[in-house]
Amino acid sequence: MIVKNKTAPAYLLFVLSLGFIMAVLDTTGVVLAIPKIEQFLTVSLNESIWIINAYILALGTLLLLCGNLTSRYGAKRILITGMVIFTLASFGCSVSVNIEMLIVLRFIQGFGASLFMPSSLALLFASYPDAHKRARMLGIWTAIISVATGTGSFIGGTMIGLWGWRSIFLVNIPLGIITIISILILVKNNDANKTVKIDFISNLLLVLSLGSLIIYLVEGNQYGYGNMTLMIFLVLAVIFAVVLFLREKTSQAPIVPHHLLKNAQFLTSNILGLAINISLYGIVLVFGLYFQTYLKLSPMVSGLLILPGMIVLIIGNLLYAKVVKRIKAGTLAKSSIILCIAGALGIVIFGVLFENIPLYLLIVLFALMTFGIGILTPATTTLLMEAAGQKFSGIAGATLNANKQIGGLFGTAIMGIVIASLTKNWEMVLVATFSINVVLYVMTWILASRFLKHSEII
Repeated sequence: MIVKNKTAPAYLLFVLSLGFIMAVLDTTGVVLAIPKIEQFLTVSLNESIWIINAYILALGTLLLLCGNLTSRYGAKRILITGMVIFTLASFGCSVSVNIEMLIVLRFIQGFGASLFMPSSLALLFASYPDAHKRARMLGIWTAIISVATGTGSFIGGTMIGLWGWRSIFLVNIPLGIITIISILILVKNNDANKTVKIDFISNLLLVLSLGSLIIYLVEGNQYGYGNMTLMIFLVLAVIFAVVLFLREKTSQAPIVPHHLLKNAQFLTSNILGLAINISLYGIVLVFGLYFQTYLKLSPMVSGLLILPGMIVLIIGNLLYAKVVKRIKAGTLAKSSIILCIAGALGIVIFGVLFENIPLYLLIVLFALMTFGIGILTPATTTLLMEAAGQKFSGIAGATLNANKQIGGLFGTAIMGIVIASLTKNWEMVLVATFSINVVLYVMTWILASRFLKHSEII
């Protein structure tokens, strides 16, 4: 599928990471731009929050559909289409003159991202046919994304401070153009599979179900999850999900192929991916508020206290890339979960023993957790992609990224409930947060031990 010289595969890996880097900047960076946008467009927080929510809504609901489009029409074509849409929408966002225009264009941006995210992973899978090299490249790819995630807030904040809020969208234009040109040059073939059928009614039901759930989760954080109006969306999410389940049982073109749903490695990898994002997003939310609200630290100092954990996470990614050729991905996944349990359990124990847990212990134990997560994330990605195979790598990439979006929303929602319930006792918030994480990772370890026994790269 690739290229003209020996150095091209490494460059292709970077190019396939660019879309995810852009997607990260358009979440963390845009969050920091909200106050400036509110001032410029003269809007309230209730209106401006939909600059974030519209993007999440499109990305969370359309990923699985776009995964199937990748399989049917080819990863190269779908990636380029998504990147063109995303880049044009980014330009539109940068010249927006009112909040309505910006929100609509953010939704279109999310649609573009939902096209290029699964297709990027599918191209990565196809571009490295040797399974061991592919696993190593997935580790490096994860490290690149982790660096972008860890530095996204800093980069975004710096750009906004120097060049204003529009710069957070304008930066996507040269990155998008570089990606499009590079893919056109480096990737010769577009491996489409016209035999793949798409059931658009099932996909519509999925969009309606996930859309209702996402609206409930994001708005519940503001209005309360027991709000009767919002409960309607939760009920609708369940109804649409039940109808979708019944339809999928007999569908000739299921959203996720039936044989994958019967594949223990595929299902377990997806559950592990969901658990990782519930955990990490929830912890970061709690830490941000704990440091600033309870300890009265500045946003910059709070970010610096979280930074060691993010650095160690990247080290975990790189370690995985180095050792995966010698140690099975399934073994690495199970071992890394034990590190996550140890870190979370340590915080619970010291949180109970000390009235105020020492900061150095909190940082060290969180770093132990993120080191485990740093190994677990690429291991999960490898196991998921290998279980799906090249033919279904598009839908596998879509489920992986859907897990990130939905897991992140669940993580912030769960921790939001914990904080609201225990807001007068921040030490108990910490104990409750990491107790939930202990239970979560113990359950995932049991699952991984049961179903990843024979998982290896072949």
